[in-house]
Amino acid sequence: MEKVLTDFVKALRNSNVRVSPAETLDAVAVIDTVGYEDKELLKKSLSVVLPKTPDEKEKFEICFEEFFSDEIKQQINVDSNKLSDIKDIDSDLAKKLLEGSQAELMLSIADAAEDAEIREIRYFTQRSVFTRRILEKMGVGKLEDELMSMGSTREEDFPSELEQELRNQLTNLRERVSDYVQQQFLLHGDVSGEQLREQVFKSMNMAQIDRSYLHEVHSLVRKMAKKLANLHSRRKKNFKRGKLDIRKTIRDNWVNQGVLFNLSWAYKKVDRPKIYVICDVSGSVGAYARFMLMFLFSLTEVVSKLRAFVFSSNLGEVTNDFKDSQLDEAIEKALQKHGGGSTDYGQALTEFVSLCLDEIDKKTTVVILGDARNNFGPDKANLMKSINERAKQVFWLNPEGKYRWDTGDSVMTTYSAYCTKVFQCGNIEQLERVISTLLKTAI
Repeated sequence: MEKVLTDFVKALRNSNVRVSPAETLDAVAVIDTVGYEDKELLKKSLSVVLPKTPDEKEKFEICFEEFFSDEIKQQINVDSNKLSDIKDIDSDLAKKLLEGSQAELMLSIADAAEDAEIREIRYFTQRSVFTRRILEKMGVGKLEDELMSMGSTREEDFPSELEQELRNQLTNLRERVSDYVQQQFLLHGDVSGEQLREQVFKSMNMAQIDRSYLHEVHSLVRKMAKKLANLHSRRKKNFKRGKLDIRKTIRDNWVNQGVLFNLSWAYKKVDRPKIYVICDVSGSVGAYARFMLMFLFSLTEVVSKLRAFVFSSNLGEVTNDFKDSQLDEAIEKALQKHGGGSTDYGQALTEFVSLCLDEIDKKTTVVILGDARNNFGPDKANLMKSINERAKQVFWLNPEGKYRWDTGDSVMTTYSAYCTKVFQCGNIEQLERVISTLLKTAI
């Protein structure tokens, strides 16, 4: 059996997609029939024989795109002349980080984790220990030595492009390994006790949490939304009250011989903020879609004047569904009607501008939730510019790690030029910080 398919099956199993030997043989037959040239045909054909449940189909979509597409090649912004320096690097890990694919990197992490006996992880405090072990097994020590050597021999005060890129890739690798260890701790560790479980779920990347735990994640998001709603309500009341009106206070207390029994405040009318949220629920964010819709639902509980939209390509409004339905029901309805398709940000932005641009003003905050992966289609960045010029602020929340921004078909930098702030938002801790920032600045 060819190595490409065996590696892909291994990647699927690492993504918690169960593939039996019989199903693997079926996949061999599929490849013998359709080949590798037509990627879409290959994906549709393999999706018939490998994933079985809706959850597995979501994971299959993501794993396939990462494994078989040229999109996952690292997009290194290093001058081509400088890349010739790679041949002088002894570290195999450095070469893999610079030249390899994300899928190959994940396989390397899984292999190193097995060598580090990750299944023996039991306690919350062991996460950093196993993270270090895995990084050592991958050869981080040798890479760090080479980076130190680069730093000591360079004539300039600042690192070369190659050195800087390697340092960035190393930072990203540490983040990925840490995420992987979190996932394994949830599978194999002692996660008893409500407080500990909450701590684990809050810090875990949402794409790595098994669907069977989603009800616990839902509970955490609800708790967070309630806390932020209370905080937002108190802040809004204080803001409306305004400053102490000194003259009126003195005048009203004249009969009390100057004793200030009654305070008077300078009340002022405060317009309620308007928030528009656009949420990507396409196949490329399948693992994150439920999490992002939880975010959307939590906002509808906190902010009254909000319109919510979801899209794969065509845009659909879900404002009433989210206000009138329970969380689980609202999410399922949105995914069934609009989720899982091919991403087209250009089309979604076109429809949003057509529907809402005239309503957007300097009291409006626009929030976009998505990975900015556009299947190499037209980005319509000029529409983002139009939105930015009319709105008070534009936030973009990307669930992917920053190491994946601007790789493959990602146009994150193109869109971020017209955003007030851009956030990485892949876990509940990050989500809470973002919502808090949003509510503070929207008023």
